[in-house]
Order: sequence, then structure tokens, then C-alpha cells
Amino acid sequence: MKIIFILFLCCTFAFSQFDSTAYDLKSEEVLKTFDVSPDFLNNPYFLNVKNSFLEEIKQDYLLKKFKNNDEFIPTLKAMFLKEGIPQEFLYLAMIESGFSLSAKSSKRAVGMWQFMPKTAQALGLEINAQIDERKDPIKSTKAAIAYLKGLKEQFGKWYLAAIAYNCGEGRLKKAIKEANSDSLSILLDVDKKYIPLESRMYIRKILSLSLLFRNIDMLKTNDYDYFLNRGANSLLATIEVAPATPLAKIAKEAHLSLDKLKAYNPQFKGNITPTFAKIYSVYLPYQFLATYKASNADKATLQSKPYLLHRVNKGDTIYSISKYYGVSSKTITQYNAIKNVNSLSINQEIVIPLDQG
Repeated sequence: MKIIFILFLCCTFAFSQFDSTAYDLKSEEVLKTFDVSPDFLNNPYFLNVKNSFLEEIKQDYLLKKFKNNDEFIPTLKAMFLKEGIPQEFLYLAMIESGFSLSAKSSKRAVGMWQFMPKTAQALGLEINAQIDERKDPIKSTKAAIAYLKGLKEQFGKWYLAAIAYNCGEGRLKKAIKEANSDSLSILLDVDKKYIPLESRMYIRKILSLSLLFRNIDMLKTNDYDYFLNRGANSLLATIEVAPATPLAKIAKEAHLSLDKLKAYNPQFKGNITPTFAKIYSVYLPYQFLATYKASNADKATLQSKPYLLHRVNKGDTIYSISKYYGVSSKTITQYNAIKNVNSLSINQEIVIPLDQG
């Protein structure tokens, strides 16, 4: 989806017409949040990208992306507000992934914030056989905030933090040195090409989206003016559960379907919480929290379901593993979210749930 989105932008960039824009306070406010000079509003190449967003089909696509993520966006806004991050960095997540928690790139970047494995692990996110916290909506956003704040501290300006997020700290340092300036207009010079084309387009797109969603007339015309009143209060509740807790059990207690619960928690690779930590955070919409609490009112402590870990050896099959442990094949495949029983790999970890006693 990200590749299609970028190609679409590049095509519209090529065919859109040059235009000019008048200064207005709202547009200047957007640029100021990124530490960008207001005169950038009249940069012709920026206008070319900005105007491409005003095309009817793309505009509708962008608005629907926001509408389809009603439950995540207020959570992100609340986290940004708490940490002093400009709200406009919402559009970084939109450009990176379209707000998809499970987005994947050809370069192995994963999640809403499109972290590469090394970057994610350096920021404290777990990636292993049972969990990928790049897909965790809260933990990945905390990591993105920490990363952006670090980049801002290093480079001094929010627009430089956004560019470094895309092309890397080393690449941006080299560009600033070559240009002998950190001015946005100079760094985006189309002839000098101090930074890669993708990064030049990247910051233009973030600014364009920020301006688009500050356009009151556009929002009202499309019956999306409620965006203006959308608060920064999280709509996601966090519950703590024991390791090896079946997600189906949590879903049942909250009166949610398993698929719906997993949509909010794609960080779990199987259908149970991982086995190696003391507790895990699981997310669900606030309207289901009271139901879940009522189902667990008499449970004073977190109780872990007993389990064993089986590492797949050569010749192992789901049937042979099932027979060895005396646990049904169906239970094993469900708990481990195994879709193809014929595709086990050597050293793959299989969680074997056991009955008490």
C-alpha cells in the first residue's frame, strides 16, 4: 500500500500545475510547528505536491484513511500531546503506513511507524518468534516519539527530525554539511539533490497533509468537519494479562470476536500471549473494558495457563507433536495461529497448552 501511495504521489507531482498560495495564519501556524519559514508556502515544487492532494480522488482516499482509524488517531494525539510532539506528526504515520499496524515494506520495515529491525530493537521493542512489538500500537508509538524527540534534540528543528526519520541521521548530516545549511529550501534543491528524492518528497507530503487537514472549507464540504473537534483522549483501554493467556479467552470475557481483538493486537504472532514475560499489555476499545472487568471481578491475581515449549525437529509434524504431548492438533494449531500444518520449520517454537494438573 505504501508503494502504491508513493507512486500515486509521484505521478500527480509530474502532471500537476504550478500555482501560488496566499499567506494565511492557519497555514503559517502549520509551518511553524515544523520550524519551517512561512515563505516556504510559495515554493513552487512544494506547491506542486500540495496541489496534487486537492484532487478529488486522492482527497477522498485520504479522508477515508482518517475515518477508518477513528479509534487509533485520538490515542496517538493524546500521546503526542503528553510528550510535546507536534500533532502534525500524525501525517508521518499516515504516509509511512496509512495507519496500518501490520504494514510491511520491501525493506523489512514493519508497523505503523515502519521500523527496521535494528532500529526497533535499539528503541527497546521486542522482536522474536512470539511477538513483534513494531505492530504494538502503544509501544511502537512510544518508540516513535522517543526517536523523534532524539532527532529533534540532535538537529534542532522538527522538519529536520522528520527528514532524518526517513533518510537516516548520517545521510542528513552529510547533506547539511554539503549544503553548508540546514534551510529546508536549500536542502530540497532539485538540482543539487542534497537528500534523496524520496526524502525530499517525504517532508513535502507531510506538510501538504498538515495543510489539507487544517482546511476548514474542505472538511466542511466533505462532511468531515468533525475532524476539527476530534479530541486527544485515548479510545483504547489497556489490560494486563499473564503469559500464555489465550486471546480467545480475553475476547470472550470482553464480548469481542477473536478477530476483532487481534486487529487491536497484531503484535502477538500466535493466539496466546507470549510465554517469557511476567505480564503483557493487551488493548481493546474502552466500551468493552467494563464487560471484561465484570468477567474478571473475582480473579484477584493473574494466573498463567500451564504450557510447554516444543522446538520443531526434523521430521516433526503437527500430528506427531500432538500425539507426543497428548494435546489435540486443533488446540495446537489454534494457540499458535498455524494456518498451514504442512509448513513447520526447523527450530520453530510451538507452544503446547496443558490442562491444570
